Amino acid sequence: MEVKFSEQPGGVLGISGHAGVGHVHSHSGFVQDDSAGLAVAALILKKALPVDTVISEVQASMEEGRITVRTNGGGEASASPRRGIAPFEKELLESRGVNLDAAFSQNAAVRVFGRMYGQGVSETAACFQGACALAVLDTFVKAAPGRFHVSAPAEKTGYLDKAVTTVLDVDGIPMALMLLVNFSEGGIGPAEDYEGNVPWDFKEPVMKAVGLDAVPTILIESKAYIPAFAPELTENMLMLRAEEGTDNVALAETLLSAAKEAHIPCCLKTNAMPLAPGSLAKATAAYADRLITLAGQLKTADDCMEKVRLTADLAELISQDAGGVTFMGNTVNDQMRGAGIIPGSHAILSMIVTTKYKEYVKIPMLTEEDAEHYLTVILNGMKRYRDSL
Repeated sequence: MEVKFSEQPGGVLGISGHAGVGHVHSHSGFVQDDSAGLAVAALILKKALPVDTVISEVQASMEEGRITVRTNGGGEASASPRRGIAPFEKELLESRGVNLDAAFSQNAAVRVFGRMYGQGVSETAACFQGACALAVLDTFVKAAPGRFHVSAPAEKTGYLDKAVTTVLDVDGIPMALMLLVNFSEGGIGPAEDYEGNVPWDFKEPVMKAVGLDAVPTILIESKAYIPAFAPELTENMLMLRAEEGTDNVALAETLLSAAKEAHIPCCLKTNAMPLAPGSLAKATAAYADRLITLAGQLKTADDCMEKVRLTADLAELISQDAGGVTFMGNTVNDQMRGAGIIPGSHAILSMIVTTKYKEYVKIPMLTEEDAEHYLTVILNGMKRYRDSL
């Protein structure tokens, strides 16, 4: 299949992939690599622009409190952890970070630090991940001046997001592509009000420039452990989600057919992402109540071990459960659900993993083999969908 830059101003189909920096744990016991979308979108773009996103250098300045990632392809980006950089973090970053592929940003961060958490718990790891993801965008943009539309939030908002769009020609079909990084200052995220195919704020002009606000789009999402689905799994597999009556089920079904034809394990869920206004607000309040209960018990605790255990429970709530309510604003979630999917002509492609896999790795990481499976299903499925119209 030939993929190159298109001479068309806009696409007739869309592909969007993001990195939710620090969004490791989420609601309902999710544990995930939420940078899978960016990795796969980068892999698609490399078919047209074969740049090298492998890390050539990591510079960790303790004096400036800044991590800088550079790629073999000439990309560069920096991020600053809220609480600075420790000497041995500097050593880990500068020795273990080199020769990893920045496009697989959570994979890189976990390989350097062993594991990571969001919510300000693993700020240095999150900032390294964010710098990796932003360096990937910079690599592409520098390699092909004039081929991309680039946008970022206004300064001093706390959001360090960036969106890059272009149009690719996939066997004669113009496809709008967006690579998106959702990242917050200090590495304290996740903060993902601007994820998915939402044409809001700074994303609106670059999405409209390639028609991505108005065409059927596949959202590439995370490699995730989902407790509700894991018991039925005997192997890791791709998962398509399109809510019946809300999303583009036909698009999802076509991608499912492409997966079956390629003998790639895949399933389709048509009732996993209902519109449920008020659900995140309720979850946020319930989470806060759990914090209040534990804090109240700690307030009256006298025994040393009781205080230790209560504090450990609080740490678990902050480092894990909080990710499921802090990643997005309640009102935003009411409109676009947890993956940033506006009701309409779109569908989601992600991956679900077994309990055995999650128990072994602790923090899921997208691999090159995983990404190739995504790629096969997306390109073949989107072409088949277009041919069916």
